[in-house]
Amino acid sequence: FDDLEQSLLKAFNADRFPHAIILAGPTGIGKATFAYRVARFLLAQEPGGGLFGGDVAPAVTMEISAENPVVRRISSGGHADILTVGRVYDEKKKKLSNDIPVDEVRKITPFLRKTSSEGGWRVVIVDDAHHLNRSSQNALLKILEEPPKKTVLILVADQPGRFLPTIRSRCQIYNCSLMADDHVRSLLLKYDQSLTPDKITALANLGQG
Repeated sequence: FDDLEQSLLKAFNADRFPHAIILAGPTGIGKATFAYRVARFLLAQEPGGGLFGGDVAPAVTMEISAENPVVRRISSGGHADILTVGRVYDEKKKKLSNDIPVDEVRKITPFLRKTSSEGGWRVVIVDDAHHLNRSSQNALLKILEEPPKKTVLILVADQPGRFLPTIRSRCQIYNCSLMADDHVRSLLLKYDQSLTPDKITALANLGQG
């Protein structure tokens, strides 16, 4: 995701951050994790510009310290300027619903109508967005037609081809790829230097990128 992050940082520094993003790619490669990384970065910005307000150097990374209050509030679900929607849990069937119901998408409109609680960005993450049904997609399309300023909708999707063409045309699409085995090995060694070469190879093979 390094190239994607740099692309978004370039847009952010030029004040041209997209209002709607589709993160597309195979299941389990970290698309939702990256969506939250983007959210933490945007919500950590001070209304005056930058992390601390005033004139600051261009941002070079989206990394935000785990000690930042914004990070803690997002993790606990206590940040008022981020909304996550997705499939709902079916109590009768004891599993997630097969699609994202339109009522979930309709939560977005009143959220975006409110003024940002902290005067900065607002972020909506739609997880498993390829499960949006036709009614849900039509409801989302209305939101995408007139997005408020300083808001971003991030659609996390394994199968972006299931979106209506009109939704795809209103979003910036970023295709996320599997990591190369060498990259996986280097990350494993970075985070656990006690791993033997055999274990690193076995874990890289199990991870499949």
